[in-house]
Amino acid sequence: MKGHIIGEDEKDIGTKITDNANNVHQIEMHKSNGEIYAHEQDGYADKSAERILEESEHVSQSRRYAKYYVYKERGHETLPWNLHPDRLATARAAVEALSTAKTEQFFDELLEQSLSHYRDDPSVDTGDVSRPIELPDNMSSHENTVMYEQELYLDENDELETVSGIIVSYYVAKGDKRKDRHGDAPDRDPDARVEISPVPIVAADPLRDYLSYNLRCQIRDCYLVMGIEPPETYKVLGPGQDRFTIKYHHIDSYPEYHDKNANIPGYSYDFNPSSPVPMSELAEAALTGDKNEPLYERVRDLLFTRKSD
Repeated sequence: MKGHIIGEDEKDIGTKITDNANNVHQIEMHKSNGEIYAHEQDGYADKSAERILEESEHVSQSRRYAKYYVYKERGHETLPWNLHPDRLATARAAVEALSTAKTEQFFDELLEQSLSHYRDDPSVDTGDVSRPIELPDNMSSHENTVMYEQELYLDENDELETVSGIIVSYYVAKGDKRKDRHGDAPDRDPDARVEISPVPIVAADPLRDYLSYNLRCQIRDCYLVMGIEPPETYKVLGPGQDRFTIKYHHIDSYPEYHDKNANIPGYSYDFNPSSPVPMSELAEAALTGDKNEPLYERVRDLLFTRKSD
């Protein structure tokens, strides 16, 4: 992707973007919010219905990249919060800085909701965990295909101030996805949103690390769907934003970055969680496990067991 600023006044800015198929787009937007009001190009059909998926994605990438280019070149806040790698990185740092007690304060309900899916799994010690939010009656698929989201709100010091209630994301029919919000949220855009499928993590610290890794993958997604490679630290495998995971499934030009076992040159699965289990036990498991497996796979059974005091 290549970009140029071709005009600017007090309110608006124009760009020329060359996409990865070498087609040129002229994209104009409002500087205050990144709203695109003009987009001209000659490389593809004007109507999306007349374009194949790959062509439509080139068009979408050019629009996302134009907003990013204006933000980087001029400093205008033209990116939406959920496509803003710097904003997501700040939120990730805030999550990583949480103590065990703060993690429990903000994410205890999310931990219980996720772990409740393993109450009948003898390999996971779920204790007396309950399910804070019952699943919708009109779900059409198996309960373990549900996804949970929670929005994060930072204070003026870039520390985590509060979180939304849990958002339950599920299908009622093929292609018909619903989201049910529970609890309250501030009346402003969030700084980030964590997205997790049920995972058998039983303690606050590894959950904090899991949420941080999800945000790391989301930052990766922001760059990829703008048509550019992410910085090295974000060349990781694993689920990020679900809306982009769907693209990785269906658009051939995207490898399956969400799959931790994918073979994509330069990318690796790099989730190394904290654990309530003593380091000596984790070290032994890491040394005796299969060296070809990621560290997480070698210690996962220990992570899923509650240790008595």
